[in-house]
Amino acid sequence: MTTMPMKPDIPKRLKRLHVHASQGSAGQLARESQFVFGYRTEDPACEISLTMPLRAETYASNLLPGVLRQNLPEGYLLDWIHARFSKTMKMDDFNLLALVGADTIGRVSVNIDEDPTAPMQPEDLSALLAWKGSEGLFDHLAQKYAATSGISGVQPKVLIPAAYDGKETVDKGHMKDRKLIVKASGADYEELAENEYHCMAMARLAGIEVPRFWLSENREVFVIERFDIDASVDADRYLGFEDMTALTGKQNREKYDSSYENIAKAIDLFASAIHKSSSLMAFFQSLCLSVAVRNGDAHLKNFGLLYTTPQTSDVRLSPLYDVVCTTAYLPRDTPALKMNKAKTWPTRAQLIEFGKAHCQLDRPQEIIDRIVDVVRSYVPDIAPGPIWARMHPEMEKGAISISAPA
Repeated sequence: MTTMPMKPDIPKRLKRLHVHASQGSAGQLARESQFVFGYRTEDPACEISLTMPLRAETYASNLLPGVLRQNLPEGYLLDWIHARFSKTMKMDDFNLLALVGADTIGRVSVNIDEDPTAPMQPEDLSALLAWKGSEGLFDHLAQKYAATSGISGVQPKVLIPAAYDGKETVDKGHMKDRKLIVKASGADYEELAENEYHCMAMARLAGIEVPRFWLSENREVFVIERFDIDASVDADRYLGFEDMTALTGKQNREKYDSSYENIAKAIDLFASAIHKSSSLMAFFQSLCLSVAVRNGDAHLKNFGLLYTTPQTSDVRLSPLYDVVCTTAYLPRDTPALKMNKAKTWPTRAQLIEFGKAHCQLDRPQEIIDRIVDVVRSYVPDIAPGPIWARMHPEMEKGAISISAPA
């Protein structure tokens, strides 16, 4: 395994950060009485957000810009960083961004120095999937990458570079110099990695766009390819990504404080004209799957838009990258967001109405029926672990609840 270069020390009175996009240097973020971002470019391709067009005037707020705020660590990562850095640096949003900002989801990166951080040496994906070390695989990866992973979410996860060595264990295509998200189950949700593997497999069978993904042989971790990689160019070129907290002006902790209607509105507002219909349909598909598999964690941060730059006409819904059966752990769990002003599992009739009224679909019932058929007929392609016995009846109940009357 390769080792990670030491993280540079963060100055105690750090007041300025350099912000880059995949297309070049964008500007500077300063800590004054407020957070102040100013463009230092005249190239529109270097705009950092769909909501922050190029202009001479600076952007000032008491909060970090949404496109930078969305990737601040939460849960496990935040606790890990606090335990290791809080004695030597103040754990505020600005310093957290300085720590993890060089490698975040999306095309925007943040560095203490003017030059972007050099990429790290890749891991061997095949070796990770077949991990036999005495130390837990995720613990091993966390020691190397937690302090440089700009990714949100309560579940333990890190960003890692990976390389494909040609072994048949990973015959999914050109993994050379790709980047991955590695997720672990965590103490509160046993076998969550396998849970997510089954749910993502169902999404793929239903025709929902998902990144490539794997389950390690010991079922410790779920590995998913970063969905923000621009496959048309080299591996270090990323697409823009903004989740629904960034696009709707919410903080990470407010990710449950909204509605699925508001997500549909954001898609309608920001998606490019040629991608609007397909993005709304993809959102509806993902929402139906979450209802069927009883995923009570389909919140604002689990939906977002991808694009090359804010100026290009390819703004569209990102692939589905996070879905699990939550009622396998919390039998009384409810949807993460409101629909029809209530956080209750929608009926078939309510889903049909939502599809027509908010996703501009003529026959949403056909999408519901396809999702139901996939969930009810799903047979695991791996020998299922104990979690499957808890998931299966929950998903059967969820799918039946939105099935067509006999």
